[in-house]
Amino acid sequence: MPRELNSYICIIMQFYSISYFQSLSQWRLYVRLLLYAKTVLKVNPLRAISFCNAKVVFFLTILGFLSQKVSAQHKIDIFLYNKVSGLAIAGAEVKADAELGTTDSVGHVLFYLKKGVCKINIESADYQHSKFSLKVDSAQVFKRYLIPRQGAIAEVVVANSGSKNAGSTLTAKDLEKVPVFMGQKDPLRLLQTLPGIANAGDGNSGLFIRGGTSGQNLTLFNHAVVYNPAHLLGFFSVFNGEGISKMKLYKSGIPSEYGGRLSSVLEVLSKNRASDSLSFAGNVSLLGADISALLPVTKKISLNTSLRKTFMGLTVWPLLSSLQNEHSNFNKVGYDFFDVTLGLSYQVNSYNEINYSSFVSGDDFNYGIRRFDIDNKMDWGNLSQSLVWKSFFKAGAYLTTLVTNSNYRFNFGMQQDRYEAKITSNIEDYSVKSFLVLPVASHELKLGAEYVKHRYRPNTPYVKNAETVYDFGASNTYHSDESAVFISDDWRLTHKISLNPGVRITHYRNLGPYFVVNEDGSTVDYGKGQKISAFTYAEPSLGFTYKLSSAAVLKSSLSYNVQPVHLISVTAVNFPADFWMPSTGNLKPQKGYQASTGLFYNHPEQHYEASVDFYYKEMKGLSEFSGGIMNLIDNLKIEEHLLFGRGNAYGAEFFLKKKYGKLSGWLSYTLAWNNRKFPLINAGQSFPSKYDRRHDLTVLAAYRLNKRWQFNSTFNFATGNTYTKPVSRYMISGNIVNEYGPFNGNRMPAYHRLDLSANCLLKARAHQKSELVFSVYNVYSRLNPIYIYFMAEGDLESYRVSVSPKPVSILPVLPSLSYRYTFR
Repeated sequence: MPRELNSYICIIMQFYSISYFQSLSQWRLYVRLLLYAKTVLKVNPLRAISFCNAKVVFFLTILGFLSQKVSAQHKIDIFLYNKVSGLAIAGAEVKADAELGTTDSVGHVLFYLKKGVCKINIESADYQHSKFSLKVDSAQVFKRYLIPRQGAIAEVVVANSGSKNAGSTLTAKDLEKVPVFMGQKDPLRLLQTLPGIANAGDGNSGLFIRGGTSGQNLTLFNHAVVYNPAHLLGFFSVFNGEGISKMKLYKSGIPSEYGGRLSSVLEVLSKNRASDSLSFAGNVSLLGADISALLPVTKKISLNTSLRKTFMGLTVWPLLSSLQNEHSNFNKVGYDFFDVTLGLSYQVNSYNEINYSSFVSGDDFNYGIRRFDIDNKMDWGNLSQSLVWKSFFKAGAYLTTLVTNSNYRFNFGMQQDRYEAKITSNIEDYSVKSFLVLPVASHELKLGAEYVKHRYRPNTPYVKNAETVYDFGASNTYHSDESAVFISDDWRLTHKISLNPGVRITHYRNLGPYFVVNEDGSTVDYGKGQKISAFTYAEPSLGFTYKLSSAAVLKSSLSYNVQPVHLISVTAVNFPADFWMPSTGNLKPQKGYQASTGLFYNHPEQHYEASVDFYYKEMKGLSEFSGGIMNLIDNLKIEEHLLFGRGNAYGAEFFLKKKYGKLSGWLSYTLAWNNRKFPLINAGQSFPSKYDRRHDLTVLAAYRLNKRWQFNSTFNFATGNTYTKPVSRYMISGNIVNEYGPFNGNRMPAYHRLDLSANCLLKARAHQKSELVFSVYNVYSRLNPIYIYFMAEGDLESYRVSVSPKPVSILPVLPSLSYRYTFR
C-alpha cells in the first residue's frame, strides 16, 4: 500500500474514532488504548499522519469500533408544537430519563440518549402535561403536539448564563400567589420576591440588582427598550400581567446578543401569537380597571390588545387629602395612569412568522404643599414599537430580524405665586437587529449584528416670573449610535458539562450636531453626523454548567460589560426626574465585570426547590450629580456637575420554594455589601451606596382552603437605605449652616411590610371564570419613609432654633376590592 494512501486511511480512522466521543469516560478509554498501542504493540498512532503500517491500521480500526460501542448514544431531536395553531412551543421543559432540556424559539430540544426505551416528560406553564415512552435505537427526529391549557399566562425565568441555564422559574400559578395591589397582577412584583432583586423601598420605581443602579438594567418589551418600566413611583410596573406571556431576567452572564448594561437584562414578551379562538379577561375595582383580549382576525392573523386605566383621582386621593391636617407636608396629591398594548401576529406559512407590537403608557402626578402655596406637577410616558420577522429552517435553525423604536419623555413643572418653572427631557432610539440560530452537532450557535441610533434631550428649561420669560438660549441635543456584532455558543461538551461562551464587539460614536461653549465665550460647532468622539469595546462572557445529578446543577459565569449611557440621579429617591446622558469626550462609559457561582436543586417530581448563589461585581466610571435643581436648567454645563468614581458589590443569595400542596410559597434572603469610592466624596474614603442593604428577606405564602378560596401573603424585611446626616449647625449672618457627617453614614429605619389578599372563585366553567379579590396593602400601616429631610423651626433673632428630622412616607394601610372575569 503506498505511504500516502496508508497515511490517508490512518487519518480517516483517527477522525472516525474521535468524532464519536461524547463523554469523559470515552475520552479516558481512548487515552488508555493509545498507551496500550505504544507500550505493547510498539505503535505510535500520532505518527500515523506521516507514516502508517498494517499494525497501525488494524489498531485504529479496533479503536474506532470500540469507540462506537462505548459511545452508544443516539442523537434525538424533539420538536414541540401547539396542537391548535400548529406554532412552535418555546420554553417547555423536556425530561428524558435523567436528562433535562428546554425547547428553543422553534420548539426544538436536543438529547444524546443510550439505546433502549426512554421515558419523556414534558412540562409547560401554557400546555397540558405530556408523558410518553420513546424507543431509542438510532438517530431520530420526533414531533409532539401539545394541547393548550385554559387560562395559562405569564412565566418568569431568572437566568445565570444563558437561556438554557435558568436559575429559577416562576409560572402562572406563582403569579396567582402574590397579593395584588389595587386589584392588579404585576409580574415585576413577582420578580422582586426573588433574591438579589430589590426595589429599594416604597416610592422607588427602579429595580436594583446585585448592587447595580436602576439605570444599569436593560428592559425590553417585545425587543424594544423601555426606559422607565414603572407606574406610581414603583407600586405598579408598566406591564399588564394579563397581557404577558413570558419574562426572562439575566442578572449575570448576560448573553452576547444583548449589550450596553452592567447589571441585568429583563426581556418581556406579550401574548402576541396566532390563535383560532377568542379569549378575554377583565378586572374592575374602586381604583382602576383593565381589559385584555386575543382576537383571531383570519386563520393566519390574530390581534392581541390590553388596556389599563386608573381613576384614583376620583377615589383614593380625595379621601387621603381629607384625612390630612393643614400641617401635613404633602396635602395636595393626585395621580393616575394608563397603558395600552397592541399586537398583531401574521403566520405567513409554516416557515415564516411576522409580529408587530406597539406599547404606550402615560402618568400624571401632582403634589403640593399648602402651607407654602407650592404646586408641583410631573408627567411621563413611554412609547415603543417593534416589527419582528422569524424565518424557520430545517434542523432547528432560524433567522430573526427586528426593527424597533423607543421613546421616553418626562416633564416637570413647579409653580409658586407668580413664579413658574418647567424642565422637559426626552430620549428616542431606532434600532435594526438580525441574528441566526444554528444547531450544529453538540453546539447551538447564535450570531448576528445590530445597529442603534440614539437622540437625547436631557433638559429643556422654561422659567417665567410674572410676565417675564427667561431666555436660556438653545439647548443641546445629543446624538450617538452603536454598531455591534455578536456570537455565542451553547456547547454541550458531555451529557453533564455545558459551556456558554460569547462575545459582543461594539463601535460607539458621539455625533453632531453639537456645540460647546468655552470659558472665553467662544463656541465649537460640530456639523450633523460629524464624529465628536468614538471608541470600540468588547463584552465577553462565559457560562459553565455541571450536572451533579438529575436534580442538582452547579453553575458559574464570568462576564465583562460596558455601558455607554448614564442615568443621572438628581433626587433623594428614584423619581422620573432622573435623566439619561450619552458618553461623550468628557463623560466616559461605565465598565464592570461580574463573577457568579451557584448550586441549584430542582427535581420535577419533588415538592421543594432550593438554590444558593454567590457573586462579586466590580464597577468603574460611575457618576454622581453634585449640583442642585437649578444646575439642571443649563444643559450645556451638566457634565460640569458630575463626579466620577468606582464601586463593588458582593453577597450571597438563598432561595427555598415549596411547589405543591395546600400550603405553598417560597423564602428568599440576600446578604449583600454595596460600596462606592469617589475621590471627591467622603475625602476619598469608601462609603456604602445609597441602596446598600445588608439584609433583604421576603416570605411569600399561599394557602388554598378549598376549590373556591385561596389566601395569599407577602412579608418583606430589609435594612434601611443610607443617607447623610447633619452632625452640627452654625449661625452665620443669620443663616443656619449644616455640617454633615460621613457620606451615607446613617441609615433609615428598617423597612418592613405585610400584604394580604383573599381570592374567592365565583364561577368556573370550561371557558369562563370569575373571581372576587379582596386585598390589603401594608396591613399594619407601617410608615416606611422614602426619604428624610431636616426642618429648622424657631426664632433666628433670639437664636432659639431646633432642627428635627422629618420622614416622608407615601401610603398607609390601603384595602381594595376587585372583580375579575375571564373568557377563553
